[in-house]
Amino acid sequence: MNSHHSTTLNFSHAPYKNKKGTSNVDREIKIGELRLRYVQLMRDAHSFLGNEDADILIKESMAIWEKLSNLKS
Repeated sequence: MNSHHSTTLNFSHAPYKNKKGTSNVDREIKIGELRLRYVQLMRDAHSFLGNEDADILIKESMAIWEKLSNLKS
C-alpha cells in the first residue's frame, strides 16, 4: 500500500518554536542561579565575618543598592 499524501508539514504551532516560552525558562534559570549565588555569598559573609559584622555589611550593601536604584529612575 502506498500513501498518497501530498500535504506538507506545518511546524509553526510547535511548542519549541515559541521564543517567549524559551526566554521565560531562561529567565527563571538565571534567577535561580542568582538566588543560589546570593545565598552562597550570605553564608560566606557570616562564616568569615561573624553575624554582627555580616549584618552590618548586608545593611550597607542594601543602602548602596537603594541609592543606585533611585539614580536609574
